[in-house]
Amino acid sequence: MNEPNFATPGQQLAVVEEFEPANGCFEEDGKVFAAVMGNAKTEAHQASVSNPKAIDHLQRGDLVVAVVRDVYDSIALLEFQPLKPRAAFSTYSYIRIANVQRGYTESFRDVFRIGDFVKAKIQEVKPLGIYLTMAEPGLGVIRAFCASCRKEIQPNDSGIDIQCRSCGRRQNRKLANATNAPRPPRRDFSRDRRPPRSNR
Repeated sequence: MNEPNFATPGQQLAVVEEFEPANGCFEEDGKVFAAVMGNAKTEAHQASVSNPKAIDHLQRGDLVVAVVRDVYDSIALLEFQPLKPRAAFSTYSYIRIANVQRGYTESFRDVFRIGDFVKAKIQEVKPLGIYLTMAEPGLGVIRAFCASCRKEIQPNDSGIDIQCRSCGRRQNRKLANATNAPRPPRRDFSRDRRPPRSNR
C-alpha cells in the first residue's frame, strides 16, 4: 500500500491496468483521476481519494430508481433518483442496450418502454455522463405503463410477457424481483414533463 498523498480534482493517480477507480475517483481513457480533493491511496488494486468533509458522491454500484425518458437504437436516456442520499452533477443517465439484461437484446421494447420506472445500478460515473446497468438479478422494471393505452400494468411472476388488463395488449418487460423492488417515487418526475411517447 502506498502512503496517502494529497490529490486535487482531475489529477491523474494511476492507470486502470494497475488500479481500478474506487471512492473519489473516475476512469477516462484508461487512466484513473481524482474526482474530489483529499488523500489519495492505492491499495488492493484500487485507487481512492478520501476527504471527511467532501460530499458523498454517486459511485459505481449505487442503486437508483429511474424513469425512461427516451430510447434510441443502442442507448436509452433515463432520469434517476438515488436510493441513498448522494450528490450528483446530473440526474440524467444512460443505459446501453448491452446492459439491460444478460444475453442478446434485439430492441429496448423487449425490456422497457418510455415512461416505465426501473431499478438499476450505476455502472460508470464519468464527466460526460452516468451509465446504468439492469443486467443483474433483482434489477429491472418496477412500474410499467401500457404502450397503447398508457394505463399502469400490473406485473406478473414471469417478468417477460405481461398483459394490460385495460386494453388487453401483450408486451414484454424485464421486471425486477417484486419482493425486493421499492415502490418508485411519484412526485419527483411528474412536474412539467412531456407525456411519454408510446410507439417505441
